[in-house]
Amino acid sequence: MKPIAIVPALLGALLSAAASAEEPVMSAGDLQQLCVGADHVSVNVCRVYILGVTEGISLGMNMASGKGGRPCVPKDISGDALELTVKKKLEALSSAADRDGDASRFIGAALAAAYPCRSAQP
Repeated sequence: MKPIAIVPALLGALLSAAASAEEPVMSAGDLQQLCVGADHVSVNVCRVYILGVTEGISLGMNMASGKGGRPCVPKDISGDALELTVKKKLEALSSAADRDGDASRFIGAALAAAYPCRSAQP
């Protein structure tokens, strides 16, 4: 198995860990520890976490400007449930063009489809 394949499992474990509303799931100190680590797992998790946050910011800016749907993910949803939602959509990819698309936009669309925002009731 490629080392990068381990990263999603590690991130899933980090995200599914219980944390209070005041406490971040990944603190700056946690990220620092990963990013100074010399082992390949720490190096990959550091890189993927930074990339994920960066792509998340870009995706959020696109959603805020009206490009693409906006998900309303329940606050109490587990990392396992989010992972399952995205994996089900990944299984449905049928063409090379679909597989070559931007991953962050794919995840955003998958979450928007699974957890659509409800229209305001008048």
